[in-house]
Amino acid sequence: MIRWRIILTCLLCLIFMSATARAQEVLSPNAAPEHDGLALGVGFAPDPLPVAGIIGGGSIDLSRENMGADCRGFVTAQPDFRINVVYPFPFLRLILVSDSLLNDMTMIIRTPGGSYVCNDDSFDIDNPTLDFRDLEMGEYSIWIGTIAPNIEAQATLYVTISEAIYPSSTGLVMPFAAPVVTPTPAGVILPTPIPGTFMDEQAAPANGEAVLEHGFLPDPFWEVLVGGGSVTVPPHDAQPGVVEGAQCGGYTTGRPQLRLEWQGDSTRLRIFFVPNSAPDANMALAVLSPDGWLCNRDFAPGFTQPQVDFINPSPGTYTIWVTHETSPNTLVSGVLYVTEKQYYPTYVPVVASESVELIAGLDAAAAPTQGSLDLGADFDPDPLTLPMSAGGPFDLVAANPGLETQAHCVGFYNDAPNAIFRLNVPLTYIRLFFVADEASADATMVLRAPDGRWYCNDDSYNAVNPTLNVIGAPGGTYQLWLGSFEAEATISGTFYLTQTDATPLRPTGRARIGAPNE
Repeated sequence: MIRWRIILTCLLCLIFMSATARAQEVLSPNAAPEHDGLALGVGFAPDPLPVAGIIGGGSIDLSRENMGADCRGFVTAQPDFRINVVYPFPFLRLILVSDSLLNDMTMIIRTPGGSYVCNDDSFDIDNPTLDFRDLEMGEYSIWIGTIAPNIEAQATLYVTISEAIYPSSTGLVMPFAAPVVTPTPAGVILPTPIPGTFMDEQAAPANGEAVLEHGFLPDPFWEVLVGGGSVTVPPHDAQPGVVEGAQCGGYTTGRPQLRLEWQGDSTRLRIFFVPNSAPDANMALAVLSPDGWLCNRDFAPGFTQPQVDFINPSPGTYTIWVTHETSPNTLVSGVLYVTEKQYYPTYVPVVASESVELIAGLDAAAAPTQGSLDLGADFDPDPLTLPMSAGGPFDLVAANPGLETQAHCVGFYNDAPNAIFRLNVPLTYIRLFFVADEASADATMVLRAPDGRWYCNDDSYNAVNPTLNVIGAPGGTYQLWLGSFEAEATISGTFYLTQTDATPLRPTGRARIGAPNE
């Protein structure tokens, strides 16, 4: 009996070694991954850590390679991604979430020891998950497979050390369940509520209405707005008699922030809000959809921006409130996004310009060389335009080594600002841009805000004109510098300051951004 066990063990080893050897022949685990990689050490954040935009698929049919029952799908020889584990985590879970609910994808991983593990479906849905316990340190090469050859499908890889995170948890794939709206029984007369003291879906939205249909472009749609207020959000989504599990809560305004008319058939409609202020801006979403209420406070552990998903969204009206979770009368500006894609709060095309803590060598206290302005909330004309010239002798990059890789901080400037402007009140949104008289002239821009934040830009809108978008612009004095790419070069042109959707490509604004409708 012992001899047969030894023989059986040897046969199993030979089968495993044969499958591994065959995989080594068709796959190239040591090749550079298509989408780079990351090093994973103790204390990584956030958890789950999302890696978006990984594209899988290929021509190699793994089901023919005898690598195991779950090793299937079509892949390329080179890995799609690689994780270098530098800490011996007791548990590590990798979750793959397709950008489209119509794509059934697989995941194949080669461990540092050379073995292959695979998964197709997990947790009763079509998203693969692979768990590692007491995992060995080293490189894990990852392939993303598709069920058909030579097609590309995009996905997000989530990395977590928590067993509480799984594909259908915390909004990664499926939304929180929303109960069906219970109608008022016939014959029951309800008291007339006082306007402004309750969430009124019939009221005119503060930021108007938007009409979107399946395949809308550009995706994501975004709107700058202000959330929070004095009206208490009832637990609209609570199950009968059980309030504790409700996601609806916090404080908002009586009228909604936005009303969305949705048209067409789609697999997903995602709405999320990114506050402009610090991460402790405790914001939430409350959405009345054609199928009832859906609310969310944080879309996953470690994330403070709210997100709701509608799977196979019903055509009709989606009335949206942005709420503050804990504090009444706390107003927070930010950007509301609507998308059919797998964008999420930490992976989204940039709308707001990023700030830097300090830029050395520019004299914010110096008198402006080309003028100053005092502006109120409704300055006119809008866009406001001023003729200016850009350029100077001061090399921003030389004085700030390494800064050129952050927020496009480049160019030659004068020490003193070109202009200053004073906002008498805070504004939800301002946009600044410069258009040179000569189309090929490449100007740059630096702005210092009253709160000490610095902003830079070089090119925008696929052209050489600089643009800055400041969301939640505080009141106070702003200093503006205009530069050029060559020392002492002078570029003449026009500076624009606006609260509208004007851009360097279309300097005449058509609509005010982030302005509540009265």
